[in-house]
Amino acid sequence: MWQPIGVVAASGIAYGTVAKYRCDPDILGCQDPAYTGQGTCCTTQSNMGWRYLLIILGGMTLLIFFLRYFVFNFHESPKFLLSKGKEQEAIDVLHKIAKFNKQPPPTLTVEHFRAVDIDAGVDPKAIEESRPMTWKESTVKAWLNFKDSMVKLSGLFRNRLQAFIFVLLAVAYMVSSHHNM
Repeated sequence: MWQPIGVVAASGIAYGTVAKYRCDPDILGCQDPAYTGQGTCCTTQSNMGWRYLLIILGGMTLLIFFLRYFVFNFHESPKFLLSKGKEQEAIDVLHKIAKFNKQPPPTLTVEHFRAVDIDAGVDPKAIEESRPMTWKESTVKAWLNFKDSMVKLSGLFRNRLQAFIFVLLAVAYMVSSHHNM
């Protein structure tokens, strides 16, 4: 919802600055090699619209950043916290959200999560003993995932016809994407 509102606001600011504080498109710039020194030329002072636009939008961005960072207190997503095995932190966030919304706190506990794990056949001890991966383990896992992805992509090249069709589609997509830029 906010992105289209931001686009409309930026367009309105651009219309009020760039359109008002600019040179006529038919006038050459004073530094243009084609300008002979005869007649009027477009100076920096008479073409400040786009600079004003960038200053205003940059100022708004900084203001929103400071408001977001210092004024508004956002919490981490409970879903993200659960994915990292931080059940108690996820429950704490849900309590804070309920308090902010003036709703009764949830009755969810860490034991509920453990019961779900047991029902799913996951060993709770294995979860408690899990630790963050080292850099080496993470690199090996990423490499194995990449290797698996390449094996799956090899299906596109099983025979000459499939490979030819894939290459044609890829080139057509790249050319049409480049053309639209």
